[in-house]
Amino acid sequence: MDSIITDMPNANVAEDGSFAEMTLKNSDSTIQVIRFSPDTMMQFVSKVFELALFQKIQKESKAGLAVVQPFQATTTMAQEDIHHKAVILQFRLKSGLPVSFALQASEAEELHKQLGKAVEKVRVPIPKYNQ
Repeated sequence: MDSIITDMPNANVAEDGSFAEMTLKNSDSTIQVIRFSPDTMMQFVSKVFELALFQKIQKESKAGLAVVQPFQATTTMAQEDIHHKAVILQFRLKSGLPVSFALQASEAEELHKQLGKAVEKVRVPIPKYNQ
């Protein structure tokens, strides 16, 4: 059986920003070092986030429907991209990881409507029933 990564005793970025490096410890006690260029590191982080989200959905789905606990965000922000062609949504997760999404204007408008409806429903007090 292949070994599995069990620990990451070290991770850093070169002083000049030319690469990121991770030292990984495997279940068979071997150590491996991987280095990424900045662009490849961003691709890696994006893919890891997608995989984690997919795993979370698989693990928590019920009867084939995705019913998951969402990632909690501590801050959010929306702004236009530098070319004024998309809306960038930025979140900072409780872990500190920043996550950004680019939306076309039509998608952002639809999200704006849905957010307004959701906020309205959250603000409405839930009636208490006599027991």
